Amino acid sequence: MSDPSILKSALKWLEEGRKIALATVVQTWGSAPQPVGSQLLIDSAGEFLGSVSGGCVEGAVITEAIEVIETGKPSLMKFGVADETAWEVGLACGGTIRVFVESIEQLKAENLKAIVKARRGRVAMAQITNLDSGEQRLVMAPDVEGDPLAVELANGFRFDKSGVVGDEGEVFINIFNPALKLVIVGAVHIAQAVVPIALLTGYDVTVIDPRGAFASDARFEGVQLIAEWPDEVLDGFDLDSRTAFVALTHDPKIDDPALRIALASQCFYIGALGSRRTHAARLERLKDVDNLERIDGPIGLDIGGRGAPEIAISIMAKMTSALRQGE
Repeated sequence: MSDPSILKSALKWLEEGRKIALATVVQTWGSAPQPVGSQLLIDSAGEFLGSVSGGCVEGAVITEAIEVIETGKPSLMKFGVADETAWEVGLACGGTIRVFVESIEQLKAENLKAIVKARRGRVAMAQITNLDSGEQRLVMAPDVEGDPLAVELANGFRFDKSGVVGDEGEVFINIFNPALKLVIVGAVHIAQAVVPIALLTGYDVTVIDPRGAFASDARFEGVQLIAEWPDEVLDGFDLDSRTAFVALTHDPKIDDPALRIALASQCFYIGALGSRRTHAARLERLKDVDNLERIDGPIGLDIGGRGAPEIAISIMAKMTSALRQGE
């Protein structure tokens, strides 16, 4: 999974006059320590940021990157448990990884700028790299239709998944999606448990609750907090396909109008707190609304959770399943 801060650092290093290379995990098998898309930024002096293996093969990749900077020729490296070099550098976790190392010169620097700009504007973008030649092109999500890799790109954007395609003349599709967002209606106890998990998993979190006693900074730190009626503020939100929405108040006056707005949006996950009986009553109240089956109710993965922390875990698990597996 690509870290946008690495690209920003790469541009900063270039502005400082450094010669740099970027190493990217393009393929993994087994229990690889870092996911596809993970990146390591290296300069000609061997200084680096990021990770491609959690420390296992960084030394070998840095050495190769310095040579790539000198020659300008990209390199495709492979490490696995059957590879003596991998054992020497510490990849003994049972996995195999392929790492693409490239020098970043003017043309590729312009690509990095375009990716950073697109992410800032919440536009999904893919970088397609020919692993033989190192040549690259960029594709924005709205322009996927008609592309030779349209199916692969569409799946990559939907499931936030980068990967290698093609048996001959392989290409690597690196997906740069906008940041994930989580909108929570209800500044309740369960929301307090959800927030830290969501922040750790990369969500920008907004909590909305018109009840001032609940929506207080003392109860919710590090998130956007809005003490207003959700239906009065949600129309101004971009509830896009990178947004999850959960309603937690148990109060129809607050939850129902918000759910109506969420159901008309592109949110990848919509959940509402309550028992089966409560949810059945909710569906009856909202029977004039289309796509009620999109509401996950009772909310979360059925793990038998008790108490706010366990319910929060179940909610985040179901959200993750919806994001990664479309379920």
